[in-house]
Amino acid sequence: MDFVAYNEILICRKPIRNYVVAGVTVGYEFQIKYPSYRGCYLSCIEDLFFEMDGERLDAVNTFFGLNDKQFTLEELPELFREYWYVNKPATIRVMLPGGIAKGEHTLRVYMKHRVPYTGYFGSYLTLESDRTETLVAE
Repeated sequence: MDFVAYNEILICRKPIRNYVVAGVTVGYEFQIKYPSYRGCYLSCIEDLFFEMDGERLDAVNTFFGLNDKQFTLEELPELFREYWYVNKPATIRVMLPGGIAKGEHTLRVYMKHRVPYTGYFGSYLTLESDRTETLVAE
């Protein structure tokens, strides 16, 4: 049985905000936190995907923002020097012309991640975090 106690903090309960550049709405963003009592390096994330209102978001148009930097989801396995501190939310930016409609939306976040401090004898504990929340887009 996987340890799921920290899944509750995976999705930050903050509004979804449209992302505007030069007066044009080009997408939207929301925040997530690392589901543990310790942080990790981004390279420990083995799988990460998002669903909004039941539809899986395209990874090509989804970006992971942390530590004043922005990464593609494909870059995460190589980011062994980029640390995600547990109290630091990551901003997920989805490029979608026109953004997201105001009102309630259902967000699902799935993350499969290695626990970096468990790597004894060449084997790591790998956890799956899966959380769905209803958030409001402003």
